[in-house]
Amino acid sequence: MKDNRKVLKEDKREKLKKEIKTTLQAAIRSFFLDKEVKVTHPLDLIFPKERRVRSLIGGLETSLGTTLWEPLAKIFAKNNGFEILDEKEFNASVPAIPRQVMHELLDFKEKKLKNYSLLCSDYFNDITNLIQRKNIISSNSTKIPKGEGIDIWLEKDGCEYLIDLKTVQINAGSGPKFLENILKWFTYRALDNINNVDWLLGFPYNPHKKDYWEKEGGKIAPLLKNKEAFVADDFWNILSGMEDTTEFIFEIFKE
Repeated sequence: MKDNRKVLKEDKREKLKKEIKTTLQAAIRSFFLDKEVKVTHPLDLIFPKERRVRSLIGGLETSLGTTLWEPLAKIFAKNNGFEILDEKEFNASVPAIPRQVMHELLDFKEKKLKNYSLLCSDYFNDITNLIQRKNIISSNSTKIPKGEGIDIWLEKDGCEYLIDLKTVQINAGSGPKFLENILKWFTYRALDNINNVDWLLGFPYNPHKKDYWEKEGGKIAPLLKNKEAFVADDFWNILSGMEDTTEFIFEIFKE
């Protein structure tokens, strides 16, 4: 992605801050509206209040993926000149991947699992050339299975951007699944004859006191730091065009 960062004028900064604050407030309020803890636990007998509070806060943390982080990404992107497309439309109907193409996809996946230096962008170029050279056409369309689709779909300067936002504390061995999803997205666009495509796998912040990649990098492998997966500012600054976007977001939490 092009990195055209800018310093917002104070009036635009305050307008952006107000929009984000409204989004954050709405995410929290909507989660707690008529919310109650229905599941019991033996710890209720010892910590009745604290256990329920923890349950609620844990649920809120999970909900923020769709109610806060994704809307924030769209707010920043729109402010930076991106067109916001409908990711539901993308996920609802994609070309079914022909057997020959799927074979190439899985072959690249296996190669990258052995050699992390291979780039997914190279796969996109290769699969696009294969589809065009052999005139491969998908015979029907299908819906992307739950958990494999994109979260955000953008367009700017004639290029599409496919974005997936992930929880910051991921399960061990998630990287190969992330990789396969990304390769499928590229394949869908190549089969639709869309040749200018980029993508981002983003983690909204670093929850650790040490470097995120030192703690979580093994789970994200074989995807590469700041080439195929991005954390905190390395993710947000691309969408916002600003510097220190994570700090900007956290300022609003503090307020």
